[in-house]
Amino acid sequence: MKGLVVSLALALIVLGGASAGVSADTPPDPQQQMALIEQIRAQLGSNLADAMAAQQQLQQSLQDNAAQQQQLQAKIADVQAKIADLEAKIAEAQRREAMLARRIDAERAQLRQLARAIYVAPTSVLVYLGESQSLSDLMTRVADLNVAGARASELKAALNNDLIDLQVERKKEQAARDEQVKQRDKLNTELSQLRDLQAQQQSSMEQLKVKIAQTQTELALLNRQSTQLAQQVTDWLQQQQDAIIAAAMQAVWTQVQLWSQSNNVGQIAASAGHSTQYRFIWPEPQAQISQRFGPSTYWFEPPYGNYPHFHTGIDMVEPFGSPVFAADDGIVALVGSSGSGYGNYVVIAHSGGLDTLYGHLSTALVKVGQTVTQSQPIGLEGSSGNSTGAHLHFELRINQRPIDPTPYLPPGPPSPFKG
Repeated sequence: MKGLVVSLALALIVLGGASAGVSADTPPDPQQQMALIEQIRAQLGSNLADAMAAQQQLQQSLQDNAAQQQQLQAKIADVQAKIADLEAKIAEAQRREAMLARRIDAERAQLRQLARAIYVAPTSVLVYLGESQSLSDLMTRVADLNVAGARASELKAALNNDLIDLQVERKKEQAARDEQVKQRDKLNTELSQLRDLQAQQQSSMEQLKVKIAQTQTELALLNRQSTQLAQQVTDWLQQQQDAIIAAAMQAVWTQVQLWSQSNNVGQIAASAGHSTQYRFIWPEPQAQISQRFGPSTYWFEPPYGNYPHFHTGIDMVEPFGSPVFAADDGIVALVGSSGSGYGNYVVIAHSGGLDTLYGHLSTALVKVGQTVTQSQPIGLEGSSGNSTGAHLHFELRINQRPIDPTPYLPPGPPSPFKG
């Protein structure tokens, strides 16, 4: 339905533009018209490439999202099993406490009956002693009374100690159960966030499909429209498409953020071989830099901020298949693959909310959740995705915001690309 409405709108714009072209007093210069058409075609091609790259990236992100949801559901099931086990232990402890309390009450009742009997007939003890046949017999009877009293006191104390121990153990189990409930609630919140993100990603995917179809339609109509009309439609499509692509790319990094929250990266102790001078090392120490961080004129770079095209990292060139090293200790958050965009890529989560991305790899050498150390090979250089040749796209993000990695890296040896 949306496509039909858009087509009708474009048709109306076309008719209006055609009428405006007929009323023009001066016929347009054919060569100038052709040059403008080619310029608009290039702009539409750029829009189409950006949209398709974002579409591929979103598809990978949706797969990663589904995998993370499965992991969280497994964790929730494990926590729920622990809760059920602790609740069973708490119930058993309560049952034993109740039995012990009844036994203590029975012992107390017997002691009260004995005390009452002695109070009502105080001479009974004297009579009992008077029946002794000898001094030795008397001493034995007195000792027996003492032992019986001592045993009664010991039994009462033992029962009370057992009850206290049971209560302490039950409280520990209750505290453990409460902690597991908190963990379950936290995991459920993270699962809900992943599902919300999944809905946003699916919505962006549908919007991108519509914009891709609209752009392809406009490319087909380009030679039958006035250049003024074609430029207006192209600008309109680009404004809407850029907003969708920006949201789609942000959703990918939101996925990384949710992974970090779920997996509690926290502080990672420096590995034995970690640099003592620099937080990061060059992922390709002998490479040459082919493109630096910042605004770009290349059509295949996605929009960012107020820039239509922005290079969010540094490109480095070494021979195809050269090893790519982890810039810092961390945990692998994502390992992705798409026919455009970053191509084959690895994202590593580091301490302090820092993430590094290694794009356009020929292959990845690590898996999600794997702990890596600085200078460990994590992939091989390639030319996958939107790439014009073998190179590495190295990206640093702090709290999901792309940052120029250069100040965080040692000076040299990578040098400007001369090829």
